[in-house]
Amino acid sequence: MTHRLTPVLALLTLAACASSPTTRFFALNPVAPADSSHTVAGEPVKIDAVHIPPTLDRNSLVRGESGNQLEISSQDRWAGDLGEMTRRVLTQNLASRLPAGMVIAPESPAPPSARGVVVDILTFQPQAAGEVVLDADWTLLRGTQSNPVLRRSVHLTTTGAASPQGEAAAMSTLLGQLADRMAADIGSASHGAQH
Repeated sequence: MTHRLTPVLALLTLAACASSPTTRFFALNPVAPADSSHTVAGEPVKIDAVHIPPTLDRNSLVRGESGNQLEISSQDRWAGDLGEMTRRVLTQNLASRLPAGMVIAPESPAPPSARGVVVDILTFQPQAAGEVVLDADWTLLRGTQSNPVLRRSVHLTTTGAASPQGEAAAMSTLLGQLADRMAADIGSASHGAQH
């Protein structure tokens, strides 16, 4: 009887070893502002688009490696489309940094007077050295995309973490820092337009 069970146990052991690892899903989250005192007024703003480079625009988490290599995880995935998730979180971040009603939700209709924001992300990933990097250009538009009011480029870094969860949290922190910069610049643009 023992000899008959041995092959069965061996097959079960091999099947357990051959099973794929559990897929883990991660999301970006809004981050509270460093300074919640805002006296700026102006026309409402809406983040019209967030453009993600093709190397990052995928379901899997992407990490930068040395020698111009990328590590694309087969186990760690985003819970949704990275570009849309970034747009949603950035909108929530801006809404907590600008006066109530000044930021329009992504799917809500915008009044004709609203200003649009287009964000072009160049780099947004953990690096081999342990830091997480966000390089982005963003443009504030009035009326149409052919009428830019303000253009800015940002380079932001923060210390990463050894886990995918820590990396997602660090990326969320960088989106909070980007929103801090955007809110300040949009406030300056609104103040200048009133004079």
